[in-house]
Amino acid sequence: MKAITLVALAGLVALAAGYVVVPEDKITYADKDFLVKQKQLLEVFQHVHQHEVHTELWEVSKEYKIEENYDHYTNVEAIKEFVEFYKHGMLPFDEIFSVFHYTHREQAIALFHLFYYAKDWDTFYKSIVWARFHVNEGMFVYAITVALLHRKDLAGLELPAPYEIYPYYFFNTEVVQKASQYKMQGFYGMKKVDDAYTVVIPTNYTGWYVHTNVDQKVSYFTEDIGLNTYYFYFHADYPFWMGGKEFGLYKDRRGELFLFKHQQLLARYYMERLSNDLGTIPEFSWYKPLPTGYYPNMHYYNGVAFPSRDNNHYVYTPENYYEIDELIDYEHRIREVIDQGYLVMPDGTHVDLTKPESIEYLGNVIQGNPDSVNTRYYKYVGQIARILLGASVEHFDDHKVIPSVLEHYETSLRDPMFFQLYKRIIHWYWEFKDHLPHYTYDELNFPGVKVESVEVDKLVTYFDRSDADITNAVDVEVFDDTTMKGSDIKKFGKIAHYQGEDFVIKARQWRLNHMPFTFKLNVVSEKVTKGVVRVYLAPKYDQYGHIYGVNENRENFYLLDVFPYDFVVGKNLITRDSTQFSMFVQDRTPYYELYKWVMDAYNGVKKFPLDMTEAHCGFPARLMLPKGKKGGMPFQLYFIVSPYHAPSTPQHEGYDYTLNCGVGSGARYVDSLPFGYPFDRPIDEKVWFTPNMYYYDAMVFHKNEKEINAVH
Repeated sequence: MKAITLVALAGLVALAAGYVVVPEDKITYADKDFLVKQKQLLEVFQHVHQHEVHTELWEVSKEYKIEENYDHYTNVEAIKEFVEFYKHGMLPFDEIFSVFHYTHREQAIALFHLFYYAKDWDTFYKSIVWARFHVNEGMFVYAITVALLHRKDLAGLELPAPYEIYPYYFFNTEVVQKASQYKMQGFYGMKKVDDAYTVVIPTNYTGWYVHTNVDQKVSYFTEDIGLNTYYFYFHADYPFWMGGKEFGLYKDRRGELFLFKHQQLLARYYMERLSNDLGTIPEFSWYKPLPTGYYPNMHYYNGVAFPSRDNNHYVYTPENYYEIDELIDYEHRIREVIDQGYLVMPDGTHVDLTKPESIEYLGNVIQGNPDSVNTRYYKYVGQIARILLGASVEHFDDHKVIPSVLEHYETSLRDPMFFQLYKRIIHWYWEFKDHLPHYTYDELNFPGVKVESVEVDKLVTYFDRSDADITNAVDVEVFDDTTMKGSDIKKFGKIAHYQGEDFVIKARQWRLNHMPFTFKLNVVSEKVTKGVVRVYLAPKYDQYGHIYGVNENRENFYLLDVFPYDFVVGKNLITRDSTQFSMFVQDRTPYYELYKWVMDAYNGVKKFPLDMTEAHCGFPARLMLPKGKKGGMPFQLYFIVSPYHAPSTPQHEGYDYTLNCGVGSGARYVDSLPFGYPFDRPIDEKVWFTPNMYYYDAMVFHKNEKEINAVH
């Protein structure tokens, strides 16, 4: 279970959503053993494409023999299986890895086992260093990320942000090219910052370079590095290939969560489209041309460009017709079981799909994960569809594949077709929900509790500059880091090295953000009771300017906040700042700063909290609000106070729901109500409006930098 006890270090970062201030007397600070582990982990990710970049790591790698250390792993058979994969021949260096490719996935799972089953840190570290120089770098990064998030004994150790490990998956080609040019030209004219040459490269989004279609108006959202990092980590927490009792992901309601997360992505994306006059998310047919093309303007490390898809691309071709017909059969099977009200197990027994809690079964079936009741029959619809829609080039060698952006979780959201595909998939979620009876008045009401009024600050969005460390995008000379070996760390070490000098290369983007705001909820209670407050944001008008009906709009509500509250008799004034919203996290700490913190702490310059883990499971805080419009755009906030329903796994005293990113524990949720409650069922307006809920009309204003600075 991962939680944050992050303390803001003066002058480095600001405390923000997803972070909690812990009293000084309750902070456990890291000892030198922990700091060495954190340093070693960070260094493993330096320039992962280079096979001999760090002398110390290279020496550890050469000395370690997996076959001589089987007794250092808890699952010897799994490790022997990996060794067989390796001897047979795995994906080579510099080739492109995709978890959607069956052979790549098999090898990646075997590599994950090598890391996951290591008995202790020493074995884990030697295993990852060995793999760093012996297996494909993309597969390496994927396997170690998943392993670290699922090993409870490694809680607190921090990974660099994915966009800093693999800038190629997050930034356009011209940015990576400029980074290489700066380095090759010796940083001519650059000044040093903190004893390192520092380069800042302005960067933009795909629509700035090539105009493909109107969907590029929201590329600042779909290509946001924080949003794509969020989606990648969601998969790393709940890989579609992982399940069963050993990992216990079913305890986290993984099937229901899979559907809800994607429904929320669609709702949030739709509000961004409305802010740019694009309207509803389009639908597509497998038998007709796809109007929406996509030009990624990115390339892989080996120089191969990401495949692009033209507008009006034909998917149903002689080469694809069999796969598409098969895929449509799979889609029909899922729709049939929803309407029939039961799933069929391989042994012929039935699983009831008429109950609200059966959404868990449906979610597992749609994702096609190992916790599904019948993967043989229901298949992996989303995975197959991604490959077809991405327009990637047909390959004839498992080691020579060119995946589209849809075939990487780090890049999926960049393509507008992702949202069109999942609109199609999440439609099954709503079909299931529409078979359920609407909530009755008694089920919605909280007797004795009334929301009397709501006050909300002015909602303002703007674009601000955001820097990301992309130093890993360029190769560096091999260096001998003799100043930092083992536990004998003398000083802050080299981050990247050029002719004896450190350097840092940053990409600077304009990213959407919002001004902090506060809401005040006035609740009157006739009794002492515990409740849960939920806050949603939704459009008020559709693309044609027509006001949304209550039931019609329920698919568009986006959850902003949920938290428990102990009510007293009489008036309860709840004041909640946007930086406290439990669903969001702030930007990641840059690699350079994170590494420097570790070294400063080791050298006694400042203390380092024992658990430095920054919440990876939250939505980017800067994307909390849709862009809105300059003159204001109407939205609506919805507040509901519900009776507390204890989750199946009770929380310990003092538990902070906003920070728990642990998986497989069954303990990460505020209560046991369905995700999306109360919009998860059809709405009967005759019984809908209860005293414990409140609609609030809100305008979202978009301001430019000058207007923001003028106010502040």
